[in-house]
Amino acid sequence: MSDTRRAPLMGRATLWSLMVGLVGVLVFASSASAARDPLVRGVADIHMKKGFLRKLDNNAIDVVGVGNGSVAGNRARVPSIGGKLDPTDGVGFIESGSGFKFQLGTRGVPVTKATFNTAKRAVYAVVARARMQFATIASFSATRNGFGADVQGPKLVLTEKAARRISNRLGLRGGHRIDGGRTISNFWSPAQPATVTVLPQGAATLDGDLATLGKFGAKGVALPEGISAIAPATKPTPISFAFPIEGGTLAPDGSAGTVRTTGGVQILKEAVPISPTMKMLNIYADFDTKVATVEIEITPTPPFPGAVGRSSIADLVLPAGSVVADPAKRTITVSGAEARLQAVAAATLNDVFNQPPPEPPPASNFVVGDSLGTFSMTVQAQ
Repeated sequence: MSDTRRAPLMGRATLWSLMVGLVGVLVFASSASAARDPLVRGVADIHMKKGFLRKLDNNAIDVVGVGNGSVAGNRARVPSIGGKLDPTDGVGFIESGSGFKFQLGTRGVPVTKATFNTAKRAVYAVVARARMQFATIASFSATRNGFGADVQGPKLVLTEKAARRISNRLGLRGGHRIDGGRTISNFWSPAQPATVTVLPQGAATLDGDLATLGKFGAKGVALPEGISAIAPATKPTPISFAFPIEGGTLAPDGSAGTVRTTGGVQILKEAVPISPTMKMLNIYADFDTKVATVEIEITPTPPFPGAVGRSSIADLVLPAGSVVADPAKRTITVSGAEARLQAVAAATLNDVFNQPPPEPPPASNFVVGDSLGTFSMTVQAQ
């Protein structure tokens, strides 16, 4: 009977634990939603603890730099050559190339190609030509520094495997051997991103070129109403459009990344017997190749093909000084950039809007390099 009375209470406890667990999962999922940015080259500093240095001194072991690594006092500095890191919490990994070496007489144990992995709380390295976990990261913290973060781990604890390899290679015996589980150092690295993660905020604006818009008018498109915004894009003025920023990536100097926008533009030529209509949706600005791509739909079908997928339509020209980064606000502003028609896009516009007969005047034909207008945006990094 006593077991029967307790059963409902046990059921409630189990249900409560499941609810707590579910909440924990949801909280973790929300906190882990930020993206990891690729890192530029930098440095990683390893500050060796006094106790570990005393152990090395007692064994006449020196620590010297390898390659581009350097050692001064208790600090070993190694160049970081890449990695990926979430700057909001420091989770990710930082890769280094050169390193340092434990030297005892003619014997040496180089420690190179270290990866500081805060997600796994581990440092992996090549220790005397063998890849292994060199240390554990007992804890770490990240402090925002502009677009990136300064990452610090106060305690690196040497693994048994690495300690054994170092001791064996140096010929240490008995009490002279280096023990695993010893706190050997801390580490610090100012990690800055090559490209930042763009948050879905703000809008990219396009101020249309009057001469190019005039060509649409000469082909029979009623202006300005014949060129309209497709939601959620808007048309603030008769010749300008605003496209909400959906996300993407962007280098602080505008040299790389892709910024994605939503919405689009519809161009309608009302005519008989057909009314050619082109929709250009979800504009992407690719800063690696300096082109703009869109999803194109041309109707009615037939004679037109309908949805034709994503196509490159314009070259992006970024004048000097058109990209300005503000690390303090974590914003990147692009202003006065120009979108110029590519050959295939110009030919497509002519093929579509020269219909139906009679054919419009030759001066209305689009050509390579025609300006669609200038675009500007301010993106917010995570």
